[in-house]
Parts: sequence; C-alpha cells; structure tokens
Amino acid sequence: TDELTGLPNRRALVEMLEHEIERARRHRRPLALALLDLDDFKHINDTYGHLVGDLVLSELAALIRRNLRSTDIVGRFGGEEFMIIMPDTDFSTAVKVVERLRFSTEKTYFEPVGSVSVSVGVTEFREGDGVEDLIARADENLYTAKREGKNRVIAG
Repeated sequence: TDELTGLPNRRALVEMLEHEIERARRHRRPLALALLDLDDFKHINDTYGHLVGDLVLSELAALIRRNLRSTDIVGRFGGEEFMIIMPDTDFSTAVKVVERLRFSTEKTYFEPVGSVSVSVGVTEFREGDGVEDLIARADENLYTAKREGKNRVIAG
C-alpha cells in the first residue's frame, strides 16, 4: 500500500493487473487500463513545497476513487502517476469513465493551488497481451496526451 494515498502501490497493481488479464482471457471479458498523470506536478512542488504537493496527490487520489465504479481498481503507480484497472469494461466505456474523471479533476479546487489537470492514456486488453504490453500502450498514450498539450485523454 502507498503510504501517502492509502492506495495500492505499483507492485500490488502489477499483481492485480496480472490477475485481471488472466480473468479477461479465461472468461473472454473486456478489460481496460488507464494511466493518469497529474500535469505540472513539479511546478506545484517548486511553487508551494512538497507538503502541498503531497496534499494535492492525496486529494487527487480521493477524487479518483470517488469518480470510479466499485469494480474499478486504482492505485499509485509512482510519483504523480496513477493506474486504473477497469475489469469487464469495454473500450468506449473506459474512455467515458476517464474523460469524466479528467473533467471532474479540472473542475475541482485544490487548496491552495487552485485548479489542476490530468493527462490520461487508455488502452484495452487484446488477445496475447501481457502486463507489459498493456502498460506500455497506456504509457505511450499518456505520453502523447502530455506532448499534445496536457489535460486530455488519449486512447488506443
């Protein structure tokens, strides 16, 4: 468990993702994965200090949890990056879920920073995918979201 957010940490997330991939494969069920990154986190830390940065991260973690469905799994993947595992979720639903989350983040006031934004990369389980394949695709889409101007969802 991640101490700051109380969410599963990277190691736990990878184990859960392995389990969900097996389940998706065995039962021929959809599975979606998103990587979400807090935009300009370094600026927040540099401007307001690490205590405020930590506060924003834990508030963001709570906001993510509130905006997801009970079947979704969220954890802190590292730094300012969160992983969202969406079992039994088709691609278009996953995109809607994270787009709603992105919008909700943008509309929330984070004391004393103000509004913050997130970039999100989304992908879906494809036959033959392993953990690394799913994470790499989501990460590539996240990188594209950052490169294209942040505060957006890129899916593929």
